[in-house]
Amino acid sequence: MKKVCVVTAARSEYGLLRWLLNELRDSKDLQLQLLVTGGHLSPEQGLTYKQIERDGFVIDKKIEFLLSSQTAIGIAKSMGVCMISIADALNDLSPDLLVVLGDRYELLPICSCALIMRVPIAHISGGDVTEGAIDDQIRNAVTMMSTLHFPGNNNSAMKIIEMIGSNVNVYAVGEPGLDSFVQCKLMNRQEIGSNLCLDLQKKWLLVTFHPETKESIDYNINIAKNIIDSLLELSDVQVVITQANADLGGVEINDIFRKASISRPDRFKFYSSLGQLRYLSFMKEAFCVIGNSSSGIVEAPFLGKPVLNIGKRQLGRHICHNILNVSGAKESIRQGLSEFTKLDFLPDHYYGDGMTSKRIFSYIYNFLLSK
Repeated sequence: MKKVCVVTAARSEYGLLRWLLNELRDSKDLQLQLLVTGGHLSPEQGLTYKQIERDGFVIDKKIEFLLSSQTAIGIAKSMGVCMISIADALNDLSPDLLVVLGDRYELLPICSCALIMRVPIAHISGGDVTEGAIDDQIRNAVTMMSTLHFPGNNNSAMKIIEMIGSNVNVYAVGEPGLDSFVQCKLMNRQEIGSNLCLDLQKKWLLVTFHPETKESIDYNINIAKNIIDSLLELSDVQVVITQANADLGGVEINDIFRKASISRPDRFKFYSSLGQLRYLSFMKEAFCVIGNSSSGIVEAPFLGKPVLNIGKRQLGRHICHNILNVSGAKESIRQGLSEFTKLDFLPDHYYGDGMTSKRIFSYIYNFLLSK
């Protein structure tokens, strides 16, 4: 059997890969290998590898590489540790294909190892543009190292074709995050309200804010404070905040959100991880999505949810009609929130139809089994 090794290093990434993992696990001709690393193994980020195991997946390798330091040099050293460990893991697993998604920094050492060790790479969600972070450089580097390309839309596919100078093995399949709305039975308002101890009569808001990695920590701290201050001015709302990722500045942002939840537990609830089911269920029932997460750019439009996209992290992406871009200034956030009370949106399917994982599986199957 051909072996397909899928790498996941963060809770959000696993949520996007979940249904492709199902397809690979259930295949009679392909063997799934699961390599779990990064934030999944961090107590600070909720030890989310346990959710992967609860979902019924066998983890073939766990690779710890995160150092306690959150400085730029600490992250760079973590990447070095990652590369050493990944080399050993790929040597042991000997996969026929490595599957990665997105643009997180750990993909550089992971894919560099695969390239040197002659393991073909399949890259999901390449070709996007996010000018407000270093993600573009990482994503494009992974694209140049990859053999199979699964961008989420035609515009991203065209960017990949321009980069590699060929349309061979470039398939616009849609974004995999939308598959959960087709595959999952989401919790209803009563269920998610009871689970998160929320008032059913109040408006719910979802906040997911990550560092802008091209800006200073002080810049990111200031935006996080402005988000909290702006939301404190609203009445009859409850806010669920999910933890920022492990990028530089994430610790400081999380500290602000955590303190807000402690000082005003009636207004703010802070979670290291909601898990995929609760996150999407809450998004479906929320009045508004706030922050700079890609889930606000891709998944929320599928539901027709208003999205207040803050700052420059997602700059360059296609912006659906339900998304309002604002700066990180307090007045800009306030103004955006006030505008949403007057608007109503229909679902926008620009990023796909919820069948992406089946398409990716089919292309992987044909690539490996036609050899």
